[in-house]
This record gives sequence, structure tokens and C-alpha cells, in this order.
Amino acid sequence: MLTIYLVCLSYLLIAADGQLCKPQYLFSTEAEGWLKLHTYPASWEKALQICSYEGAVLASPLDAGLVNAIRSTMAQNGVNGPIFLGTHNLHSGHHFVSVEGVPLSNMKINWARQISPDVSGLCLTTTVNGRSQYMNVTSCKDSLPYICYRKLDNRTMNKCGTFDDAYHLNKQTGSCYKVHHKKATWHNAYEICAAEGGHLVVIDDEEEALVIKNMFPSPSNGQDTFFIGLFAYGDPLDWMTVNGDRVDDVYNNWGPGQPDNRGGIQHYATIIRAGTLDDDNGATKFRFVCEKSPTALQFEPSPVQCSEIRRNVKC
Repeated sequence: MLTIYLVCLSYLLIAADGQLCKPQYLFSTEAEGWLKLHTYPASWEKALQICSYEGAVLASPLDAGLVNAIRSTMAQNGVNGPIFLGTHNLHSGHHFVSVEGVPLSNMKINWARQISPDVSGLCLTTTVNGRSQYMNVTSCKDSLPYICYRKLDNRTMNKCGTFDDAYHLNKQTGSCYKVHHKKATWHNAYEICAAEGGHLVVIDDEEEALVIKNMFPSPSNGQDTFFIGLFAYGDPLDWMTVNGDRVDDVYNNWGPGQPDNRGGIQHYATIIRAGTLDDDNGATKFRFVCEKSPTALQFEPSPVQCSEIRRNVKC
């Protein structure tokens, strides 16, 4: 209960201060969960990946409530479609199934036209025309907008404003951190942190550097490098953080002789176990740390959560 209270209270305090507070996922009673429309087009596989990074799935027309919520989300954002849904026949040309494993025959479908696909690689789309909504199929390799969906369950948001319990609030810095042990390139790490509602960690000072240094696994087992949110650009190179800070204004304790831009391609920063910084080409795969503000909510508090706090507070 205390966790729910802190999350909703943070949401309300931000709104009261007149600051912009717009959770990316909005709660829908009809859908019994949260939806987010991605207007920037992507292939179906990329859309599936982004939704997964965000702690959701590609939305499918599983029932009438979800179908109506998808239509409303599209209408509210001025998108008529087509957009990708989370249903495909990638495994068999004759069998469409949702990402949850629900067969097409169990879904709420209103076809735009009669189709008889006999090849795999097709993905379900939807288009809105006034109050009507129609389904169709297209190549999964096309680039379209898409909707991600997270179903309401008995889990509650933690002190970091997320359902991801790998994020932990550090009282010293006031930030939440998550160590990703699965290695990634710098660009992929950047994308994952952004999808989770945060960013690659920006180390502000020696105190925060010590916090990050203590996140390295013990014993080391050779896992002594984290990507961080610091990169270089221009000629000559200028270093700045992913938040736009100058390198002189944040922690910049480089290792001996670093950054050396070896080969002319080392434009991305790492921190090593010693607590010093190094540069890398960004294509090497390392572990990385994401950072997010505890008041940056990825998901809008649901009416159920808010009613448990104060019945007279409008969330």
C-alpha cells in the first residue's frame, strides 16, 4: 500500500506543481490495462521488440473491450491506420496467432475484405473509418505505427514508478538504477533504457560514480565494464551526456591516457571497475546501467490504485 501511495502521490504532486506529467501508457477500463500508440513506423518485429522493452506486448483484438480501446486510442491521436497488431502467421501460412498464443478464431475480427492468405510472413493490421474498425493483413516487413498493451494484474508500481522490480531507488542520489547483465552495443543499450522510461546512466559526481562502481558483480569474472550515457561528436570531438550536459559539468575522471579515440572510432564512454572512464567504439557489447527518475511514470496509475489511496482524489 505504501508503494502505491508514493507512486500516486508523486504523480499528483507533479501535476499540482504545474509541471508536465504525461505517462506514456494510459489506462483503459475497457481494455482492463494500459495502451500506448507508437506513431513512428517500424517493422512488426521491431514493434514487438520495443513493446517488450517497455514491459508490454503488441496489442491484439482479443476481445470487444480491447478492440474498442484500440479504436479509441487511434481516434484520440488522429491516426486512422493501418497500424500493426500483435497477431501474425509467421510460423504457418494457415494459422494466425497473437503474441500471447491466442488463435485468430478466438478473436474479435471485422475483416475489411475476404482474405485467404496461403503464405507466412503476414501480420494483422487495423484501420479506423469513423466509428467502424476493420482488420486486414500486410507483410510483417512493412513499416507501420503500432499499439503496445499491458494487461492489468495484481502487480503494483514500485518506488521507481515502474513495474520492473529490477529498478532500485538509491537514496543517496535520488535516482533509480537497473543493471542490464545481457550485453548490448551502446546504441541498443540507449534504446532499451529509453524504452524503459529512463536513459543510459549519467554520472554526475564522485558520489554517484561510487554508487555505479559498487554495481559491478563480485567476484568480477571479467565483467568489469558498463556502458554509460556519455558520447562524443564533431571534429575535434566534444563529449556530452545523453541529457545534453557538457562533460566538464559531470563526472569525468578518465583513465590514464583516455579518451584516446583509438582508430578514430571510439566515441562512446564506459566506466570500469576502478571507477575511471574509458572510450569505446560502441559496437562492442557490454553490460550497461539504466537510470530513471522515480517520478517519471511509464504507466498512468489505474483508477483501482488511486481509489485505494483516496476515494476523493481524481487521478
